[in-house]
Amino acid sequence: MLSPLPRFVWLCLAFFISLPAAFAQEASAVRTLYLVRHGHYDPVPGADSRTANALNTLGREQAELTGARLAGYPVTFTHVVSSEFTRSRETGDLIAASLGLECRRDARLNEITPPGAGLRAEQIDDGAEAQLAAAWEHYSAPNAGGDTHELLVCHGNVIRWFICRALGVDPRQWTRMEIANCSITMIQIRADGTMRLQQFNEIAHVPVAKQTWSGKGPAWPLPANAKK
Repeated sequence: MLSPLPRFVWLCLAFFISLPAAFAQEASAVRTLYLVRHGHYDPVPGADSRTANALNTLGREQAELTGARLAGYPVTFTHVVSSEFTRSRETGDLIAASLGLECRRDARLNEITPPGAGLRAEQIDDGAEAQLAAAWEHYSAPNAGGDTHELLVCHGNVIRWFICRALGVDPRQWTRMEIANCSITMIQIRADGTMRLQQFNEIAHVPVAKQTWSGKGPAWPLPANAKK
């Protein structure tokens, strides 16, 4: 039986007793980003990638394999976001369907070419650094609450630039990494702002015969139904 202390006093005691648990939850909150590069597509010269350059048959198969892989992860995804580009939207929608989620769009994740090692001035897009910095500031902010698992479906340049930022190296080194279509990269952001690259370019869920890469990749022959 409670002592005859005023109800207000008991409520205050309960509040202060719960504070350590609340602080512990906030301190341990981890924001995990799963970055997936879009599936394979046949580029149309001069086409607007926001409306053209759709996935081909191989790209859709890669996306479905990636959705099955992510659906088997022992986590609950908070949300799925893709860039506005067709190949990314289609990949995001296919993967989101496997997770029972809707895929939102974010222009900050659109493909763009920032300054990079070995690139000429005419290869670099105006405003690229500002766009990617805005995306990084948004998605790398620590969580204020519990753990989250966020899936970002975007592009090779964006993912490699993010990795450089997560590792604290010069972002211009992004050109020194190759990345496969529908590969999975994982970055974790702790509540104190520290970061950890958990995996990069994980592509085991796509059979070798169906893998396609940026650039020359590992110099394997391309699948028979893929075009360079």
